[in-house]
Amino acid sequence: MLWTPLSSPVSLAAGASPRPTAWPQTLAMVGMLGLALAADPASAGRPLSSDDAATADAGSCQLEGWGEKSGSSRAWVLAPACGVADGWEIDLDYTHPQPQDELRGEAGFAIKWVPKSWSLLTPAGTLNFGLKVGVGYERPVDGGWRRSGQGLLGLATLVVNEDFALHANLGPHQDRASNQVGTALNLALVWVPHPAGLLFAEVQTNDRRAMMGPTQRTVGGLWWVTPEKFGLSLTISRPVGSSETQWTLGFGWYGLGAWTNTP
Repeated sequence: MLWTPLSSPVSLAAGASPRPTAWPQTLAMVGMLGLALAADPASAGRPLSSDDAATADAGSCQLEGWGEKSGSSRAWVLAPACGVADGWEIDLDYTHPQPQDELRGEAGFAIKWVPKSWSLLTPAGTLNFGLKVGVGYERPVDGGWRRSGQGLLGLATLVVNEDFALHANLGPHQDRASNQVGTALNLALVWVPHPAGLLFAEVQTNDRRAMMGPTQRTVGGLWWVTPEKFGLSLTISRPVGSSETQWTLGFGWYGLGAWTNTP
C-alpha cells in the first residue's frame, strides 16, 4: 500500500493494526486509503487498519503479511517494522496488486513516535498518545517509482482493562497527483475474549471521499498459534453504499531480534 499503519504486536497493551483497504475503486485509490487511514499500519498490529499508540521494543522487529481479495482484484502485502529506540519505530510495506492494469506495486515508509511522557492514567484506563508520519510511493505500469502522497496521524489508545482497548487516529493526508488534502478518522474497539485470540470492529472515514474513498466498516479477529509470537488473522470489510466485500487472510510474526542481544 502507499503507506500503511504498521505497528507493534497485537495485544491490548500494544494495541491491535494494519488493515483492510477498499477495492471497489482503482488500485491507486487503495493506496491513498492505506496512507490516509493509518494502520497498517498492519498497529495496533494486524489485523486492524487503525494504528495504536505503541511501538515495538527497541531492537525488536516484526513481520506481517496478508492477502486481500475483493471481486476479481487481489493483492499481496508484506509489512516489516522495527523499534529503533525507546518510543520510536520504523515501518515499511510493499504491496503487489493483481491484476496489474494500473500499478505494478506500491510501497511506503513511516516513522512512529510514542513518548512515555504522553501516557496518562484516567478513571477509564491508561491513555497513550503518539504521532506517525509517512510517505507513499507507487510504480505505474508505464513508468518507474514515484512519490504518491504523504500523511500525518495523531494516535490515541485507551487500554480499559485486560480485555478491552480503544484506538483512534486523526490526521491529514496530501495526495501528490491532485495536490488535495483530506483528513482521515479511524476508530476501533478490540476485545480479548480468550488468551488464544482477539476480536475487533472498526470504522475508517474521511472528509474527502472523492479522493480517499468511502467510509469503510470492518470486523475480524486474530488467533495466536504461538502466544504473542505468531498469529493468523481474518477480516471482512465493506464500504458504505457498496455490496462488494473485501476479505483478508494474514499472519503476524512478532518479537524478532533485529540487531541487539536480549537476555
